[in-house]
Amino acid sequence: MPFITSQNAAITAERNWLISKQYEKRWSPSERARMKDITQRYKVKWSGNTRHIPWNTLLERVDIIPTSMVATMAAAESGWGTSKLARTNNNLFGMRCSQRHCNSEPGKVKGYLHYKTVKESVNAYAMNLNTHQAYSSFRKSRAQLRRADQEVTASKMIHKLQGYSTKGKSYNNYLFAMYQDNRNLMPAN
Repeated sequence: MPFITSQNAAITAERNWLISKQYEKRWSPSERARMKDITQRYKVKWSGNTRHIPWNTLLERVDIIPTSMVATMAAAESGWGTSKLARTNNNLFGMRCSQRHCNSEPGKVKGYLHYKTVKESVNAYAMNLNTHQAYSSFRKSRAQLRRADQEVTASKMIHKLQGYSTKGKSYNNYLFAMYQDNRNLMPAN
């Protein structure tokens, strides 16, 4: 939970900075550099012109993943941290690697990403949901909640996660049931 909370705090800080800059006319070199860094990490095309920043796309991507949702998915994907993938690769979310980004190391589960720490796994998971094209409907649903001034919660977002599993809606139903059964173990969202 501390890793999830820490990642969401970092995302919130970047989001708040973006919101504060949205109507600025003057940008310092360090602010431009920060914007460039954010757009690159979140895979948002930006020409470098501060008058033409893709604000909607940025704010759709630079946003939190509900803490309880992350915890539920980590528990589901890793067998509560007991799977070989979780123990040897620090991969709590079953995230696969592409052939060109897959380094085989002795003792690691082949075909899956491996991380030095669990914190890296949590950070990569959040970035994956916030940038990969497969989760654009998840991000659009989250942005709709924001526009309607509603809280982004696990109960509202679990069913919006399409394409994470080959099991489709049955996976989302499983996650939601798991979330419901374990709510007393998790924070409010």
